[in-house]
Amino acid sequence: MKIRVSAPSRLHLGDIDPFGLGRFGFAPMLALEKPRTLVEASTSRSLDVSGVDVEEAGLYSERVLKAFKLPGARVKVLSRAPRHSGFGSTTQLALSIGKAITLAYERDVNSVELVEALKRTSTGGVHTFQHGGFVVAGGLKVARGERILDRAEALIPPLIFRADVPETWHFVIVKPRKAAAGPFGDAEEDAFKRLHREQSPSHLIHEAYFNLMSKLIPSVLEGDAEAFEEALTRIQVLVGRIYQPVQGGVFNPASAWVIPILRQVGARGIGQSSWGPAVYAFAEDRRRARLMEKELREEVEGRAEVFIAKADNSGVEASTLKTLNGAA
Repeated sequence: MKIRVSAPSRLHLGDIDPFGLGRFGFAPMLALEKPRTLVEASTSRSLDVSGVDVEEAGLYSERVLKAFKLPGARVKVLSRAPRHSGFGSTTQLALSIGKAITLAYERDVNSVELVEALKRTSTGGVHTFQHGGFVVAGGLKVARGERILDRAEALIPPLIFRADVPETWHFVIVKPRKAAAGPFGDAEEDAFKRLHREQSPSHLIHEAYFNLMSKLIPSVLEGDAEAFEEALTRIQVLVGRIYQPVQGGVFNPASAWVIPILRQVGARGIGQSSWGPAVYAFAEDRRRARLMEKELREEVEGRAEVFIAKADNSGVEASTLKTLNGAA
């Protein structure tokens, strides 16, 4: 059996508790219809990996085969979101490979089991992968000084909240072309260690929790665009101030130059996804999004990629493909 898996990317709308006053990494996230991760897999007696980022894809394929005691697979990565740019590309790639291989063997494995098999700590991307829409990941219970992301066992945050995003809402994404990738691996662990040497800005964290629970979540449920963009921007500024000691500014310096341009073209809901460098502007409808996109393209003059994306309210999609002999 040959399976194709198509998975959304995600916007990380702000890790509001990196000091773990409540739970480390408590955060709202939103699944995006693009860029997408596309993976095909079929059964095989050995492992054969092709397409994009073969070495990384091979690592996750091997972990899946070992965890579920499968003989092999033919895996092809057709596309993935840009790495370490704020789209959750590594989580989506790993889960897409796991989903495609296990479905090829007619095993219906849920995403939480896949994260454990893949030995991937997730900060919440597992929930946008599985469910799509707007989610709130309930953070992780970790002790100060403990390794967070690179661990022998997987950590998975509980899903606190999930809702569809209104169909009319759009996001204009801006990704600077020459920006360095956000920190990952040991560099990300080191960033958290350095951050934890600072005094916890409890007033900022408490205000971020308040804005998330009393303003951002209700605005999604009520489809209130004005309230959403106001709460979103406030949370992003608060998170930026929390991370400023290790980020070098309220926004990633590689993309901070884009923020005044976003405001200049009339954006009111503004943010940076995770460590960046991708930043974004909210638009209440497609007409407004297209106007902002046009003005942004003129202003950035090729220095950044600009595109429009809606939320993905479905999450991962899997389909069975026909093989050369016509069998599924």
